[in-house]
Amino acid sequence: MNTYMENIIFMDKEDVKRYRLKMAQDALKSGIKPCAQAYQTTVKTVRKWVKRYQENKEAGLSDLPRKKEHCSIKIDKETELKILECRKRHPGWGSRRIKEVLELNYSHVSIHRVIKEAGLIKAKRKTYKKRKDMQEVRKQKRVFSRFQVDIKYLTDIPEYEIWRWEHHLPEYLITARDYKTGATYLSYSHEKSSTATAIFIDYLLFSLYNYGINPETITIQTDNGKEFTNPHSQKLTLFEKIVIEKYKARHKLIPYQRPTYNSDVESFHNLIEEEFFISEKQIMKQNSWLKLFPIKYGLTPIEPIGVEIIKILNKSIKQN
Repeated sequence: MNTYMENIIFMDKEDVKRYRLKMAQDALKSGIKPCAQAYQTTVKTVRKWVKRYQENKEAGLSDLPRKKEHCSIKIDKETELKILECRKRHPGWGSRRIKEVLELNYSHVSIHRVIKEAGLIKAKRKTYKKRKDMQEVRKQKRVFSRFQVDIKYLTDIPEYEIWRWEHHLPEYLITARDYKTGATYLSYSHEKSSTATAIFIDYLLFSLYNYGINPETITIQTDNGKEFTNPHSQKLTLFEKIVIEKYKARHKLIPYQRPTYNSDVESFHNLIEEEFFISEKQIMKQNSWLKLFPIKYGLTPIEPIGVEIIKILNKSIKQN
């Protein structure tokens, strides 16, 4: 026969109550010690349930709540008001910070309880809610006010590398993506240098200028690669000279090793790799594939971007 604890551990609440009822009734008939031996438990346990059964009948055979009814170190009302006032002034402060600032002797758990009971703790924002909020932020931005520019290695794509060696195809893809509309402009290069990126950005900014967009209102955001900037020298790279000196645009660098700051253009690079370079194997045989991707996916090669700019501007004006 299993012990008392081994029996009740796999029972639900009603089964446990019936088991204790039978044990209490057997104890009243045959005695506490013989009952303890029969149920393989202690005399103290049998005596406890017999006493509760005699006092409250079957209702006394349920487990008592373990929640404390009284707290010996409860925070006084005056201190609670100080905590709540501090929380309202600084909604971002947690219980540990409030304890440190107010120099309280209470635990951060007790302080957190006071804040929670007052309803001053906001639910954590879900990922989908953050994305929705970011969409509202994007709507407030001007069209073509910020471009994320990055360069992608094409040599690490096995499906593309086969044809690159045979047909001397480019090794790099230079991409610029508008922050608000997602309009993407790309070009291919055989070298990863500031000269290649400078030619690309010169084409882009010149085309925007021809269609009435002032380059001085544009921010070009890049990483800290040497094809964009030279962090170890005060001299400007050719890319920076084109952006800053020629077009008077702003060049913004993202923090080191933080590619998520350029997440828009990085997501496009993943798209073009998965849905074009890997999937479209048949069109790799001719250089005509260089023009096929922009047409197929509604994107725009670097030369005829003017028509696409007009479409995006008109669409943005209608939305606003």
